[in-house]
Amino acid sequence: MKRIGLVLVACVAFAACAGGDDSTAAQPTTTKLTLLPAMTTTTVPPTTEAPRESELVHDTTTTIITATTTATTTAMTSPATTTALIVPAIPADTEPIVEALRLSDDGIGAAVFTGEPEGVIAYLSSFIGAPTGDTGWVDPFEISACSGSELRIVSWGGLQLTFGDVSKVLQGRRHFFSYIYGQYSFDGVATTQLDATPPGLLTVEGVGLGTPIIEVESTYPGLTINPADDFVPPNFVVNDNFRGFVAGLADDSPVVQLIGGPNCADPT
Repeated sequence: MKRIGLVLVACVAFAACAGGDDSTAAQPTTTKLTLLPAMTTTTVPPTTEAPRESELVHDTTTTIITATTTATTTAMTSPATTTALIVPAIPADTEPIVEALRLSDDGIGAAVFTGEPEGVIAYLSSFIGAPTGDTGWVDPFEISACSGSELRIVSWGGLQLTFGDVSKVLQGRRHFFSYIYGQYSFDGVATTQLDATPPGLLTVEGVGLGTPIIEVESTYPGLTINPADDFVPPNFVVNDNFRGFVAGLADDSPVVQLIGGPNCADPT
């Protein structure tokens, strides 16, 4: 298996690449996410896929409505100024429904990069429960090397989403611009998976935590694989918006972390 040696500096934008609280949360029985203009009428049918709707990224005000099968609002003819986000009720005895939360180089499911923070957080929470950690809006240099005037990291166990007002995908307002899935430790020799929650999240091509590096190579022909250095384990780069870390360079070495979105330490 041919290896190409380039050094990837990843995770510098985040408070830590390892560690994270476990998250145990109730899950939904439906995964239909419907974005509709305020004061309109809509029905939320049961399904197993949430649509990728670009409108999510432009919301400035979000109203959360909990419903089990349908939700309606009174129709109006005037232009909408508020978006209603219909969030399915979350029964306490169901397994995570993750089909809708496919990881990609432009976001997680319908939560695309540039998405309005509160709408993105509500969307993820409707599938995997309330966040286990939230820094709130702080000066970027308190927790990262990111640009901009404010930054926020929200976590669900081993899944971290980063929001800010400046990134390579958008400038000038608060938005979602990157995620990290999976937390690990690395002592310069061995890599240990610390947190793989919420379980079962996969890319649209089926790559997730634990996927052997040989399968990653066959899934993404032309990717770059870099050896470990003193600070991080071996890693791979698919493109500027998708990369990851693996436990070693053997064919069966598993993926221990997936990263989507631009590195916030990069100049904008």
